[in-house]
Amino acid sequence: MDSKLNSKAQVTIFIIIGVVIVGSILAVFLLRNNLEIEAPTKAGPQQFIRSCIEDSIEDSISKILDGGGKISPEQTIQYKDENYHYLCYQADPYLGCYNLNPLLEKSIEEEIETDTKELVQECFELLKEDFSDKGYFVKEGKTEYSIDLLPGIVEINLKKKIDISRENTAQSFENFNNQIISPLYELVGITRKIVNDESEYCSFDYVQYMSLYPERSIRKISYIDSKIYYVLDRDSGEEFRFAIRGCASKAA
Repeated sequence: MDSKLNSKAQVTIFIIIGVVIVGSILAVFLLRNNLEIEAPTKAGPQQFIRSCIEDSIEDSISKILDGGGKISPEQTIQYKDENYHYLCYQADPYLGCYNLNPLLEKSIEEEIETDTKELVQECFELLKEDFSDKGYFVKEGKTEYSIDLLPGIVEINLKKKIDISRENTAQSFENFNNQIISPLYELVGITRKIVNDESEYCSFDYVQYMSLYPERSIRKISYIDSKIYYVLDRDSGEEFRFAIRGCASKAA
């Protein structure tokens, strides 16, 4: 009799320990990513996953804006203790620059995907652990994840088959798509225009551009054979910044 009680007590202890471990992992993850969201079993799988990855996507967008289209820019110039990524570059400062990233929009989409895909998997792991701890059986399918820049939004394309069952109940989830409001698409479009004009004509008439599109603000600073551009969306306050090197004789 005592041995049976001891066995039950040990099982109970293990269950409690398991709950504590899963809860601790979830708490650490949420704190690390500054997330304020409910546990998967309370929020529901779709809402949890969408909330779980949203802050990370927004953080990547911020890094992209600061890095001139790169999460970790490499070819840069330093100005006032800040690094600015070259999108158009020429070793000879008196010649026209070469567009280093003609597929800028596609490159940015891939940058955000790469920067966040590990966290996406972590979110699904947390979901599985939390439901499993509550006595559910969770079956997962393959993850399909991509990012699209579209007018006014960053679209998160996320599909993964999740089957959750317990006793006589079962639910399936697959669509975890989401959208984040951002002018990144428009800022990239303006940047592409600036780079193309600088490459072809050694200049960009940003004053005329702002007169036609007053919702944007563009600043240019000439510095050591380079030009540093700031492209601001007035409504959101988001700013895309980058550098160009070339045509030094026409830097003004």
